[in-house]
Amino acid sequence: MKYETISIERHDRVLLASWNRPEKLNAFNGLFFKEWLELLNAINKDETIGAMVCTGKGKAFSSGADVSEFASASKGDQKVKEYWEKYQPVAFEAKRMIASKPIIGAINGLALGAGLTCTFWFDFNLASTEAKFSMRFSKLGLTPELDSSWLLPKLIGLQKAKEMMLTGNIYNADEALDFGLITKIYEPNNLVDEAIKIANSIADNPTNTLHTIKEMIFQDMTATSFKEIAQRSINNFADARKSIEHREALLALQEKRKPKFHDAVHIKKISEKNKK
Repeated sequence: MKYETISIERHDRVLLASWNRPEKLNAFNGLFFKEWLELLNAINKDETIGAMVCTGKGKAFSSGADVSEFASASKGDQKVKEYWEKYQPVAFEAKRMIASKPIIGAINGLALGAGLTCTFWFDFNLASTEAKFSMRFSKLGLTPELDSSWLLPKLIGLQKAKEMMLTGNIYNADEALDFGLITKIYEPNNLVDEAIKIANSIADNPTNTLHTIKEMIFQDMTATSFKEIAQRSINNFADARKSIEHREALLALQEKRKPKFHDAVHIKKISEKNKK
Protein backbone atom coordinates (compact mmCIF):
# COMPACT_ATOMS: atom_id res chain seq x y z
CA MET A 1 0.00 0.00 0.00
CA LYS A 2 1.37 3.40 -1.02
CA TYR A 3 -0.48 6.69 -1.16
CA GLU A 4 0.23 10.32 -1.97
CA THR A 5 -2.00 11.97 0.64
CA ILE A 6 -1.64 9.39 3.43
CA SER A 7 1.58 8.07 4.96
CA ILE A 8 1.37 4.59 6.51
CA GLU A 9 3.47 2.58 8.97
CA ARG A 10 3.01 -0.85 10.53
CA HIS A 11 3.32 -1.32 14.30
CA ASP A 12 2.62 -4.99 15.07
CA ARG A 13 -1.12 -5.45 14.35
CA VAL A 14 -1.75 -1.70 14.09
CA LEU A 15 -1.56 0.50 11.01
CA LEU A 16 -0.59 4.13 11.61
CA ALA A 17 -2.14 6.37 8.95
CA SER A 18 -0.94 9.99 8.86
CA TRP A 19 -2.63 12.63 6.73
CA ASN A 20 0.25 13.76 4.53
CA ARG A 21 -0.41 17.25 3.18
CA PRO A 22 1.29 19.32 5.91
CA GLU A 23 1.85 22.26 3.56
CA LYS A 24 -1.97 22.49 3.27
CA LEU A 25 -2.60 21.77 6.97
CA ASN A 26 -3.67 18.31 5.81
CA ALA A 27 -6.76 19.66 4.07
CA PHE A 28 -8.80 16.92 2.41
CA ASN A 29 -8.68 17.03 -1.39
CA GLY A 30 -10.42 14.76 -3.84
CA LEU A 31 -7.45 12.43 -4.09
CA PHE A 32 -7.44 12.02 -0.30
CA PHE A 33 -11.02 10.73 -0.30
CA LYS A 34 -10.14 8.24 -3.05
CA GLU A 35 -7.04 7.03 -1.21
CA TRP A 36 -8.83 6.88 2.15
CA LEU A 37 -11.40 4.53 0.66
CA GLU A 38 -8.67 2.38 -0.84
CA LEU A 39 -6.87 2.26 2.51
CA LEU A 40 -10.02 1.31 4.43
CA ASN A 41 -10.77 -1.48 1.97
CA ALA A 42 -7.20 -2.75 2.24
CA ILE A 43 -7.01 -2.87 6.04
CA ASN A 44 -10.41 -4.51 6.35
CA LYS A 45 -9.27 -7.32 4.05
CA ASP A 46 -5.89 -7.74 5.77
CA GLU A 47 -6.12 -10.30 8.58
CA THR A 48 -2.75 -9.17 9.97
CA ILE A 49 -4.13 -5.70 10.77
CA GLY A 50 -6.45 -5.42 13.76
CA ALA A 51 -6.79 -1.65 14.24
CA MET A 52 -5.75 1.70 12.82
CA VAL A 53 -4.52 4.98 14.32
CA CYS A 54 -5.08 8.19 12.35
CA THR A 55 -3.07 11.37 12.89
CA GLY A 56 -1.70 14.30 10.89
CA LYS A 57 1.74 15.23 9.65
CA GLY A 58 3.03 18.61 10.77
CA LYS A 59 1.14 21.08 12.95
CA ALA A 60 -2.43 20.15 11.99
CA PHE A 61 -4.59 17.07 12.18
CA SER A 62 -6.72 18.41 9.33
CA SER A 63 -8.06 21.84 8.43
CA GLY A 64 -11.02 20.20 6.67
CA ALA A 65 -11.97 20.36 3.02
CA ASP A 66 -9.48 21.82 0.55
CA VAL A 67 -11.71 24.63 -0.71
CA SER A 68 -9.22 25.54 -3.43
CA GLU A 69 -10.42 22.48 -5.29
CA PHE A 70 -13.97 23.85 -5.36
CA ALA A 71 -12.72 26.62 -7.65
CA SER A 72 -10.76 24.12 -9.76
CA ALA A 73 -13.85 21.99 -10.27
CA SER A 74 -15.99 24.99 -11.17
CA LYS A 75 -13.39 26.02 -13.75
CA GLY A 76 -13.64 22.67 -15.51
CA ASP A 77 -11.07 20.39 -13.86
CA GLN A 78 -12.90 17.14 -14.59
CA LYS A 79 -10.60 14.91 -12.54
CA VAL A 80 -11.06 17.02 -9.41
CA LYS A 81 -14.81 17.18 -10.02
CA GLU A 82 -15.02 13.42 -10.51
CA TYR A 83 -13.08 12.66 -7.32
CA TRP A 84 -15.28 14.93 -5.21
CA GLU A 85 -18.52 13.67 -6.69
CA LYS A 86 -17.56 10.00 -6.60
CA TYR A 87 -15.50 9.60 -3.42
CA GLN A 88 -16.24 12.43 -0.96
CA PRO A 89 -19.90 11.50 -0.27
CA VAL A 90 -19.01 7.92 0.72
CA ALA A 91 -15.56 8.31 2.29
CA PHE A 92 -16.86 8.54 5.86
CA GLU A 93 -20.38 7.18 5.40
CA ALA A 94 -21.92 5.50 8.42
CA LYS A 95 -22.15 1.92 7.18
CA ARG A 96 -18.52 1.96 6.04
CA MET A 97 -17.18 3.33 9.32
CA ILE A 98 -19.32 1.05 11.48
CA ALA A 99 -18.16 -2.01 9.54
CA SER A 100 -14.49 -0.98 9.64
CA LYS A 101 -11.89 -2.38 11.97
CA PRO A 102 -11.42 -0.15 15.03
CA ILE A 103 -9.98 3.32 14.38
CA ILE A 104 -8.45 5.62 16.99
CA GLY A 105 -7.93 9.30 16.24
CA ALA A 106 -4.67 10.81 17.51
CA ILE A 107 -5.49 14.49 17.08
CA ASN A 108 -2.15 16.28 17.07
CA GLY A 109 -3.18 19.81 16.13
CA LEU A 110 -5.97 21.73 14.44
CA ALA A 111 -9.09 19.68 13.66
CA LEU A 112 -11.41 21.97 11.74
CA GLY A 113 -14.68 21.34 9.91
CA ALA A 114 -14.54 18.00 8.11
CA GLY A 115 -11.16 17.49 9.76
CA LEU A 116 -13.10 17.24 13.02
CA THR A 117 -16.38 15.67 11.94
CA CYS A 118 -14.61 12.70 10.35
CA THR A 119 -13.28 11.81 13.81
CA PHE A 120 -16.82 11.42 15.15
CA TRP A 121 -16.92 8.17 13.17
CA PHE A 122 -13.69 6.92 14.72
CA ASP A 123 -14.18 4.61 17.68
CA PHE A 124 -12.65 7.12 20.05
CA ASN A 125 -10.16 9.97 19.98
CA LEU A 126 -7.05 11.02 21.88
CA ALA A 127 -5.42 14.42 21.58
CA SER A 128 -2.23 16.37 22.05
CA THR A 129 -2.07 19.30 24.44
CA GLU A 130 -1.67 21.40 21.28
CA ALA A 131 -4.88 20.19 19.61
CA LYS A 132 -7.63 22.62 18.62
CA PHE A 133 -11.22 21.75 17.67
CA SER A 134 -13.87 23.66 15.75
CA MET A 135 -17.22 23.06 14.04
CA ARG A 136 -16.38 26.07 11.86
CA PHE A 137 -19.24 25.66 9.39
CA SER A 138 -21.50 28.48 10.65
CA LYS A 139 -18.63 30.98 10.30
CA LEU A 140 -18.46 30.08 6.60
CA GLY A 141 -22.18 30.10 5.89
CA LEU A 142 -22.19 26.30 5.72
CA THR A 143 -24.03 23.53 7.55
CA PRO A 144 -22.37 20.60 9.36
CA GLU A 145 -21.66 17.53 7.22
CA LEU A 146 -20.67 13.85 7.59
CA ASP A 147 -23.86 13.25 9.62
CA SER A 148 -22.37 15.36 12.42
CA SER A 149 -25.63 17.13 13.33
CA TRP A 150 -26.93 13.70 14.37
CA LEU A 151 -23.74 12.21 15.76
CA LEU A 152 -22.24 15.10 17.74
CA PRO A 153 -25.22 15.46 20.15
CA LYS A 154 -24.96 11.73 20.85
CA LEU A 155 -21.26 12.09 21.62
CA ILE A 156 -21.30 15.17 23.85
CA GLY A 157 -24.97 16.02 24.54
CA LEU A 158 -27.41 18.36 22.84
CA GLN A 159 -26.50 21.63 24.59
CA LYS A 160 -22.74 21.36 24.05
CA ALA A 161 -23.23 20.18 20.47
CA LYS A 162 -25.42 23.18 19.69
CA GLU A 163 -22.88 25.51 21.28
CA MET A 164 -20.13 24.11 19.05
CA MET A 165 -22.22 24.17 15.88
CA LEU A 166 -23.90 27.55 16.34
CA THR A 167 -20.87 29.53 17.53
CA GLY A 168 -18.21 27.95 15.31
CA ASN A 169 -15.76 28.68 18.12
CA ILE A 170 -12.34 27.06 18.50
CA TYR A 171 -11.81 24.90 21.61
CA ASN A 172 -8.60 23.65 23.20
CA ALA A 173 -7.78 20.10 24.30
CA ASP A 174 -8.93 20.60 27.90
CA GLU A 175 -12.30 21.90 26.71
CA ALA A 176 -12.61 19.01 24.26
CA LEU A 177 -11.92 16.55 27.06
CA ASP A 178 -14.53 18.25 29.25
CA PHE A 179 -17.05 18.09 26.38
CA GLY A 180 -16.35 14.40 25.73
CA LEU A 181 -14.90 14.83 22.22
CA ILE A 182 -11.72 13.03 23.33
CA THR A 183 -10.91 10.52 26.07
CA LYS A 184 -7.32 11.43 26.99
CA ILE A 185 -4.71 14.18 26.48
CA TYR A 186 -0.99 13.56 25.96
CA GLU A 187 2.09 15.64 25.43
CA PRO A 188 2.79 16.02 21.68
CA ASN A 189 5.77 13.65 21.67
CA ASN A 190 3.79 10.90 23.43
CA LEU A 191 0.48 11.08 21.59
CA VAL A 192 1.06 8.69 18.68
CA ASP A 193 3.02 6.15 20.74
CA GLU A 194 0.24 6.01 23.34
CA ALA A 195 -2.41 5.72 20.63
CA ILE A 196 -0.54 2.82 19.02
CA LYS A 197 -0.20 1.12 22.41
CA ILE A 198 -3.96 1.35 23.00
CA ALA A 199 -4.72 0.27 19.44
CA ASN A 200 -2.54 -2.82 19.83
CA SER A 201 -4.44 -3.76 22.99
CA ILE A 202 -7.62 -3.61 20.89
CA ALA A 203 -6.08 -5.42 17.93
CA ASP A 204 -5.11 -8.32 20.19
CA ASN A 205 -8.81 -9.11 20.63
CA PRO A 206 -10.77 -11.31 18.20
CA THR A 207 -11.59 -9.46 14.97
CA ASN A 208 -15.08 -10.96 14.70
CA THR A 209 -15.90 -9.98 18.28
CA LEU A 210 -14.79 -6.38 17.72
CA HIS A 211 -16.89 -6.18 14.56
CA THR A 212 -19.98 -7.46 16.38
CA ILE A 213 -19.52 -5.04 19.28
CA LYS A 214 -19.20 -2.04 16.92
CA GLU A 215 -22.24 -3.15 14.99
CA MET A 216 -24.29 -3.69 18.17
CA ILE A 217 -23.50 -0.22 19.50
CA PHE A 218 -24.81 1.56 16.41
CA GLN A 219 -27.78 -0.76 15.98
CA ASP A 220 -28.79 -0.04 19.56
CA MET A 221 -28.22 3.71 19.15
CA THR A 222 -30.71 3.81 16.28
CA ALA A 223 -33.20 1.25 17.60
CA THR A 224 -36.69 2.40 18.53
CA SER A 225 -37.62 -0.68 20.57
CA PHE A 226 -35.93 -1.76 23.79
CA LYS A 227 -37.31 -5.25 23.17
CA GLU A 228 -35.27 -5.33 19.96
CA ILE A 229 -32.15 -4.23 21.85
CA ALA A 230 -32.64 -6.85 24.56
CA GLN A 231 -33.20 -9.65 22.05
CA ARG A 232 -30.13 -8.67 20.05
CA SER A 233 -28.06 -8.72 23.24
CA ILE A 234 -29.32 -12.21 24.10
CA ASN A 235 -28.74 -13.54 20.58
CA ASN A 236 -25.26 -12.09 20.17
CA PHE A 237 -24.14 -13.30 23.58
CA ALA A 238 -25.43 -16.79 22.84
CA ASP A 239 -23.60 -16.83 19.51
CA ALA A 240 -20.41 -15.57 21.15
CA ARG A 241 -20.49 -18.35 23.75
CA LYS A 242 -20.44 -20.90 20.92
CA SER A 243 -17.63 -19.18 19.02
CA ILE A 244 -14.11 -20.48 18.47
CA GLU A 245 -12.79 -17.23 19.91
CA HIS A 246 -14.57 -17.83 23.21
CA ARG A 247 -13.37 -21.44 23.28
CA GLU A 248 -9.79 -20.23 22.80
CA ALA A 249 -10.20 -17.61 25.56
CA LEU A 250 -11.34 -20.32 28.00
CA LEU A 251 -8.47 -22.62 27.03
CA ALA A 252 -6.00 -19.77 27.52
CA LEU A 253 -7.37 -19.18 31.03
CA GLN A 254 -7.10 -22.86 31.88
CA GLU A 255 -3.56 -23.11 30.50
CA LYS A 256 -2.49 -19.76 32.03
CA ARG A 257 -1.31 -18.24 28.73
CA LYS A 258 -2.27 -15.43 26.38
CA PRO A 259 -5.03 -16.25 23.88
CA LYS A 260 -3.86 -17.01 20.36
CA PHE A 261 -6.79 -15.46 18.54
CA HIS A 262 -4.71 -14.57 15.49
CA ASP A 263 -2.74 -17.79 15.15
CA ALA A 264 -4.58 -19.32 12.20
CA VAL A 265 -3.06 -22.79 12.62
CA HIS A 266 -3.88 -22.89 16.34
CA ILE A 267 -7.46 -21.68 15.80
CA LYS A 268 -7.96 -24.25 13.06
CA LYS A 269 -6.93 -27.06 15.42
CA ILE A 270 -9.44 -25.89 18.03
CA SER A 271 -12.15 -25.69 15.39
CA GLU A 272 -11.43 -29.23 14.23
CA LYS A 273 -11.52 -30.53 17.82
CA ASN A 274 -14.91 -28.90 18.38
CA LYS A 275 -16.34 -30.69 15.36
CA LYS A 276 -15.44 -34.11 16.75
